[in-house]
Amino acid sequence: MKSLPILICLTLTINFALAAAAQNRESKLVRDVLPAIAKAPAEALAWKNPYEGQPDAVLAGEKLFRQHCAECHGEDARGRGRAANLRSPSVQNATPGELAWFLRNGNLRKGMPSWSGLPVQRQWQIVTYLKSLH
Repeated sequence: MKSLPILICLTLTINFALAAAAQNRESKLVRDVLPAIAKAPAEALAWKNPYEGQPDAVLAGEKLFRQHCAECHGEDARGRGRAANLRSPSVQNATPGELAWFLRNGNLRKGMPSWSGLPVQRQWQIVTYLKSLH
């Protein structure tokens, strides 16, 4: 009889864990974000782009993109070889904060360098440009 409450608690715990895992998988599938970008910490999703909607920031970001990113992602940002198509929904569905986080951290295994040495202002300008490509 003493094992019955333990068994009930264990069953409930497992059910809650399975439901949470399913919900987490579902939310990632609905968003359709590249897995490498989806690794951004939760707080990065909420980061706000201080340059959002500013035409001058789009132009500055485009210039920076051409200097630092076009070699791999192409002048049209559609990607080359292993480099991601930055116009694709799996990139465009990412929040500005996720893109900024990914830009800062990179993914060397996939060939994406970290751009953390770039001033934060310029990182956000690149993000502004990328979001303008939708």
